[in-house]
Formats: sequence, structure tokens, C-alpha cells
Amino acid sequence: GGTDNFVLISQLKEEVMSLKRLLQQRDQTILEKDKKLTELKADFQYQENNLRTKMNGMDKAHKDSVEQLLGKNRELLKQVAALSKKIDKSGSILTS
Repeated sequence: GGTDNFVLISQLKEEVMSLKRLLQQRDQTILEKDKKLTELKADFQYQENNLRTKMNGMDKAHKDSVEQLLGKNRELLKQVAALSKKIDKSGSILTS
């Protein structure tokens, strides 16, 4: 009787110790995965911000380019209108 209980208690203690070690290992694994997840989220945020900044810059450059081209187009239209006034009715260009 007494030795059977002692053996059973020893086995249960070993099992508890083994389960505690397993639990610690799993806790460590969870912590490592949490850390990795946090790093990935931070990297994603960084990449997203960089991309947004780049897109905003490209958008501004595009708008500036369009404005510049529209201005150039207006200037050319003015030149065409001015040249059109110099052409006489017979189609020859008047020299000034």
C-alpha cells in the first residue's frame, strides 16, 4: 500500500514537471510568434506609409506636369491665334 502510493505520487510529480516544461515551451513559442507578428505589423505599416508617400509624390508630379502642359498648350493656342491674324485672305503670310 504505502510504497504504491509513493510510486504513484512520484509518477504524478514527474508528469506535473513534464507538463510544466511543455507549458513553458509553448509559452515561449507564443511569445516568439507574438514578437514576430509585431515586427511584421510594424514592417507592413512602414511599407504602407512609404508607398502612400510615394503615391502622393507621383500624384503631385503628375498634376504639376498636366498643369505645365496645359499652360504650354494655352501659349501655343495664343501663338496660333496671333499667326492666324497675320495671314491675309489669299492665304499668304504677311511679313512685318
